[in-house]
Amino acid sequence: MKKFLSPKIIIPVVVFLLLVSAVGYILLAPSTWWKPFYVKMELDGASAVPEAQAATMPQSPVPAQPAAGSLPGSGIQQQPGIMYELDNKVVNLAEPGGLRYLQAAIVLELVPVDPMYYSLQPGEERDKIEEDFIGQIDARRPIIDDIITTKLSSRSFNEVATVEGKQALKDELMTAINDALGYQSVTNVYFTNFVVQ
Repeated sequence: MKKFLSPKIIIPVVVFLLLVSAVGYILLAPSTWWKPFYVKMELDGASAVPEAQAATMPQSPVPAQPAAGSLPGSGIQQQPGIMYELDNKVVNLAEPGGLRYLQAAIVLELVPVDPMYYSLQPGEERDKIEEDFIGQIDARRPIIDDIITTKLSSRSFNEVATVEGKQALKDELMTAINDALGYQSVTNVYFTNFVVQ
C-alpha cells in the first residue's frame, strides 16, 4: 500500500485529474461562466433564405473583390469597394450579470452587384449604379443590423479582447451578412471604433 501512496505515483495522478477536470470545465460548463478561454463549435450548414427574399436577390453572384491593392504575383490592380457606414452599436456582452458592454462603429466594404461598375469611369453612370446598389443594401439594413447586434452581443469579454478575437468576429460578421444578402457582396468589415467596458 505504501508503494501506491508514494509521491512518484500520487503527483502524476493528481496532475492528470486536474487536467481532465480543466478540459471538462472548459468544454462542458455553460458559456456564461468565466473560463480562461472559450471553445465554440459551429457546424457548417446551408442557410435557409425565405422565398420572398430569394425573389429580390440578384440572380448572378458577383465574385468578391478584395480591397485596393494588387494581387501578389499578378499585375492586376484591385479596385476598392463601396464603403457603407452603419450606426454605432452598443450591446451587452455575454457575461455573467451582463455588467460589461461593447460599443462599436462598423463600416462594411461592399462590391456592387452590377459587374459594369468597375469598368466605368467615375461619373454619372457609375454614380447611378452605386446609388441603386446602396438603395438595395438600405432595403436590407434591418437584417444587417440584426445580424450585427446578435453577433456582437453573443461574444464575451475574453472573445473580443484580443486581436484574434476581433478578426474572428469580423470574419463571422462578413459570412453572416453575405449569407443574408445571398451573394458575396461584403469583402471587408472595419471597426472604426471599438470600446469594451
